[in-house]
Amino acid sequence: MPAPFNIPAVGWALSAMLIVLFVICLAVALAFPGLSATHAWVGLFSPAPMTSARAWIDGVIFSIAFGWVSAAVLGNIYNRLIAR
Repeated sequence: MPAPFNIPAVGWALSAMLIVLFVICLAVALAFPGLSATHAWVGLFSPAPMTSARAWIDGVIFSIAFGWVSAAVLGNIYNRLIAR
């Protein structure tokens, strides 16, 4: 029988991954303003202008929130499916 997901570990891992991706995309968007692909990712997390501090704060906070919501949903569904 497969081991169940450790939801807190998955929550921290997904949050960290989303923060790293957000920071990379925001840095690329600031370095290359004409590259539209990164702007869409940043826009998922913050409506603030990319040059503002609020964009960074929103991005980190929402990355953590989305990571934990994803972990809760994924972990609970996976753990219930393997219990059958």
